[in-house]
Amino acid sequence: MAQTVEHIATVIRADDDVVEAELTVQSACAACHARSVCGLGESKRKRVEIATPDAAAYVPGESVVVSIESNMGMIAVFWAYVMPFVVLLGALIVSSAAGAGDGVSALAALAATALYFVALYLCRARLERKIHFKIHKP
Repeated sequence: MAQTVEHIATVIRADDDVVEAELTVQSACAACHARSVCGLGESKRKRVEIATPDAAAYVPGESVVVSIESNMGMIAVFWAYVMPFVVLLGALIVSSAAGAGDGVSALAALAATALYFVALYLCRARLERKIHFKIHKP
């Protein structure tokens, strides 16, 4: 069974079948006692929308637990970072091997990456079924 990553969040709004929650994501050094001295610790606020049939049970300001299975996070990293790099590098190598100049090869690689992200956007509904957050009360 996949490991679950959980964060404490605050409900911002709850409409129909969607709950919007804000959570604070901290870097590894944010919990360090010396972070105020080195200045490298950081934390960011992120908002996520969680589809749930129990949305009416949540009220704004309420503290909740938002979770995602770690393998879903790896799937997201693959599609958002690994595949664009492979597309960029592949297009650069193919266009260079075809005899295009450096500038044309670079533009072809960027265009291929842009097309990849357009295709990814068009397939977002399919990805949303695979990668989803869960919410429950603590």
